[in-house]
Order: sequence, then structure tokens, then C-alpha cells
Amino acid sequence: MHPYQADQEHRRAVLQAMLLVTVVSALVFAALNFPDGMILVAWIEVALAVFAAGLLVVVRRTQRVQAWCLRFMLILLSATILLLSRPEISPFAFIWLLIIPLITHLLLGSKLGLLLSLGYMGVGGAIFLYRFGGTPELVRVEVLSNAIIAALTTLGMSHFYERTRERSELKLTRLATVDPLTGLANRMRLNDVFQWERAQAQRNGTPFSVLMLDLDRFKRINDEHGHEAGDTVLVAFARMLRERLREIDLISRFGGEEFLVLLNNTDGERAVAVAEELRQSLEQLAIEHQDKILKLTVSIGVAEYGPDGMDLDTLSRVADERLYRAKSNGRNCVCGGSYSQLEHPAEPPEPALEQ
Repeated sequence: MHPYQADQEHRRAVLQAMLLVTVVSALVFAALNFPDGMILVAWIEVALAVFAAGLLVVVRRTQRVQAWCLRFMLILLSATILLLSRPEISPFAFIWLLIIPLITHLLLGSKLGLLLSLGYMGVGGAIFLYRFGGTPELVRVEVLSNAIIAALTTLGMSHFYERTRERSELKLTRLATVDPLTGLANRMRLNDVFQWERAQAQRNGTPFSVLMLDLDRFKRINDEHGHEAGDTVLVAFARMLRERLREIDLISRFGGEEFLVLLNNTDGERAVAVAEELRQSLEQLAIEHQDKILKLTVSIGVAEYGPDGMDLDTLSRVADERLYRAKSNGRNCVCGGSYSQLEHPAEPPEPALEQ
């Protein structure tokens, strides 16, 4: 499962648990408040239980889990503040303010959770002082100090826990979606972005293309000069791609010395021209390794979404076939289907470390 999906399912599970607790507790309090004559309070609790029960059905299927978490928290916390403002509500009910940081951080994350906690706890505290400021035994310094320290401790621990969890999750997401050597996207990230690109193309009719790039005679670099030299080449090539391409284009390491690029809003003809620019840039690039200079070339195959395929497997296969056609044409060239094929029949120089 992708890390984003895992986080969404975690939020969904927490929200479902919170909704179930809300349904049960609201109905229990309503059952207690009706006989005590607190009719308005009881009906508010019944309405909250009905809303939570309905949301339980929605949450099972929705993809907008975060949006529903926010809606639920706004309604729940607003209902809580409304109930606490009622004159018939006991001062002991204000203890519910202490769990606000816990549930807001669990459902909304550290930033939004902190914002809502500060806002609603502040309003709740103001209501307490407004209602009970004239009751000396409730506003003694030691009573208020205990309440404030408990509230700040709950808030601080909830925020610290969620921030730590988010940072750990961010590290795991990076490990799962980024190639550790080059810092480029890996196949998992490539698949996600391709789905987005395809949705955009289907919705708006915008083109996009795929480049498959393979460094010529890269194996010889590893064999003759060691894997450290090979890693230096891969990192330098990745840097060159980032410098030459746009931020909206996705560059991924497809495997070994192969790279795959998704060119946003680019048809096949323009993609061939972009590929040729990249080929020339690498041909002119001097890669430093220790006290030597390394020169390399690249062969590139081009495929366009639509004419050459509608899914990533097909497009990458077509681009790969054209890549190897470029290899058979003497390497250091671009092969781009029905648009143009830029050939360089002269044998490219052997990659070598030069003084």
C-alpha cells in the first residue's frame, strides 16, 4: 500500500472509532438528560448522534477522508461549546475540553489539530470564567492552575506525538518513493504521477509523452573504473536532467542506468526535440570523478500517450523498443516513432576517464 493510502486508511479507522464513540456517548447522555428536564441539551445530543451515525456510512466509502474529519471535528467541537454554554450544564462537564487536543491531532494532524485545539479550548475556558467567575471555590488559583497545566500538558503531548509520527511517516514515504542514490522518483512514485497525468489528459485533452533514456556503454564504466565511478555518472546525469527539464516533468530512475521521464503537456513531436536537447547536453557534459573527466552519451526512445498506448506498461514498452532501435542505429541518438528520428551514424566515443 502506498504511504498516502496507508495514512488515509489510518485516519479513516480513527474517524470511525470516534464516530462510534460519539453515537454511543451522545445517546447515553441524552437518555440521562431527558428525565432531568434538560430537553434542549438532550435533543442536541440526539442530533449529534444521528449525524455521527450517518457519517459512519459515508466514511466507509469516501475518498475524501480528511475533509470529512474536518467537518466532523468542527460540528462536534461547536456542539460541545454550545452545550457548555448552557446554564444547566455542570462545571464538571468542562473536563471534556481536555480531550480536544487528543482527538483533533489524531484526526487532523499537527498543524490543524493545534489550531483547532487552541481556538476551542480558549473559547471553552472563556465560557467557564464567564459562567463561574463569581464562584470562589471554582476560580481559586490552585484550581485554575491545575486545570491550565493539565490542558497545556495534554496539548503539548498530543502535538509532540503527532509531529513525531508525521516526521517518521515522511521519512518512510521518501524511502518508498525516492531512489536513494540519485534522489529521483522511483517506480512507485512514477506510477502515482502517471495516473494523475492520465486523468488530466482524459479530462482536459492535454498531451503528455514518455522518454526512456539509457546511458551508452555504462557497464564498461563499472567494469573498468569501479562502481564508485558508475554512481558518480548516475548522480551527475540525474542532476543534468533536473537542470534541463521543467519542475512539472517527472524524472524517475527506471532501473540500473535506465531513466524514464514523463513530459507534462508535451506531444510526441515536441518530446523528440526535448530528447535531442538532452542528448546534446550529456554529450557536452564533462563529469568529474576524482582527478579525471568522464564523457558519456545517451540513447533515447520516445512514446506519446494516446497514439502509442494508454497505460504505463505499454508506453514504457514502446519507448523501450525505440530506445533499443536507437542503440542499433549506432547509439547516441533519439528514436521517436512517427515524428522524427535523429540519427548519429558515426560511432560515439568510448566512455573513458581522461586526464
